[in-house]
Amino acid sequence: MPMRHRWAEIVSILPVTGQAEAPGGSFQGWRNLLACQGHSAGFCYEGRPESRIKSPMASALQRIRKPIVHTCLLLGLLVGGLVAAPAAERLRLLIETDAGGDPDDEQSLVRFLLYASEWDVEGIIANRSEARPGENRNPERTGLGIVRRLLTAYGQCHTNLSQHDARYPTLDYLWQRTVAGYRDTDDAVQLIIAAADRADPRPLWYSDWGTDNGAATNNLKRAFDRVLLERGPEGYAKFKGRLRLSSSDKFGGHTGEIDPPFTFWVDTWRPEMNGRRWYHRFSALTSQAGGFDLERDIRTGHGPLGALYPTNTTHWGKEGDTASFLYLIPNGLNHPLEPAWGGWAGRYGLNETFPGRQYYWANQADVWNGSTNRDNTLARWAVHLQNDFKARLDWCVSDFAHANHPPVARVRGALRRTVTTGESVTLDGRASTDPDGQALRFDWQVYSEAGTYRGPAVEIQQANQAQASLVAPMVGTPQELHLVLAVTDTGKPALTRYQRVVLTVRPR
Repeated sequence: MPMRHRWAEIVSILPVTGQAEAPGGSFQGWRNLLACQGHSAGFCYEGRPESRIKSPMASALQRIRKPIVHTCLLLGLLVGGLVAAPAAERLRLLIETDAGGDPDDEQSLVRFLLYASEWDVEGIIANRSEARPGENRNPERTGLGIVRRLLTAYGQCHTNLSQHDARYPTLDYLWQRTVAGYRDTDDAVQLIIAAADRADPRPLWYSDWGTDNGAATNNLKRAFDRVLLERGPEGYAKFKGRLRLSSSDKFGGHTGEIDPPFTFWVDTWRPEMNGRRWYHRFSALTSQAGGFDLERDIRTGHGPLGALYPTNTTHWGKEGDTASFLYLIPNGLNHPLEPAWGGWAGRYGLNETFPGRQYYWANQADVWNGSTNRDNTLARWAVHLQNDFKARLDWCVSDFAHANHPPVARVRGALRRTVTTGESVTLDGRASTDPDGQALRFDWQVYSEAGTYRGPAVEIQQANQAQASLVAPMVGTPQELHLVLAVTDTGKPALTRYQRVVLTVRPR
């Protein structure tokens, strides 16, 4: 049976109704059993995972096991490319948008919904009760109406999207978790509190997309105010500790004045550098990257969701809020708790205005293509992330056989290693796979800015091969050296995934 048909057989027996409330009641439950637990370590463990899965999954996997797999090959080829992170790493995410103001929120929502398979979406809050006249031309004139219009278009694409990734939540699942956060409503505050209080060991990631004039007070701020009043300082601290933020700052005194501070906050909008806010750089760096064309690649021939992508923003393809969730996409490059490592949303350093706190913003610069500046922290990945967007738009209108899917980058051995100056280090990416069976291109690179080593350039031997090597550089004190394997397939558009190796180099 052709590989694509085997994948279709697996998908046909997986529940695809969206995430259920109880563990094991949804595709997530099946995924916990299917996902190769060695994925995050860069390799698959030996054994036969399908032997632990109860019928009907077990019998179906046994039917298709030969000759595809020995140990984890089935998971690597058929599931790995579409399941980007093991269950323990899957994030819970809630967003708040002032859709109805600047139309760039709607642009970001189109992209967000196409990546909704990558997280457990806990909620979408629309906090603008009236659309802004003139600037916003959406025929729906409330924030909730605008978001639901986009959700309806997503629902029309869902049958196709779920062929490519069975984790896409259903329209009903998202609809039930989408609420108005207007001044005279309480639904959004209740949604946030319920999500944070849920008996789930994972923290809740929250993102406000830059609530501006005409929108309601930020609903997480309202939730903090209520919890502090009703539960006191101790209950407030516990509640606040459940949150992680990839968000604009709309929280008043809760950000810097009321203890405890946020456990972790990344501001993907600021600061202003050289007269430019980071929020405004996304368009300039991505809107035409790799020949990307907004009309051809989004709005035309890609189904009802792409057709709703507005063009009347101050910047072409502005998407100023998109970095907040690009930062969280599990592509092997981004790490949500390591902002300085860099990824599709750029690279972030500690926010100097909040000393001693784990607060980060876009104040870093990379050396790339002969220049050193902040733009390079995103520009170096811009073609990859836009190609990925193109592919997901193709998924809206194409079946599995006629679309491209990202490869899986896997490095054999530990992803964190301690080596000694002068030691030869072998890098082996031969375990990387592609769900479409395409040839793969390899690019090993030193990401020096992400580490602490600042000595002479380190040369990677055979950097464009699956197997490469280097000699650990001379250091006087232990230093970190980051190596990134970028694996790119040969499909259209070409798609890229990554694996990062962090070396701690010790002096001899």
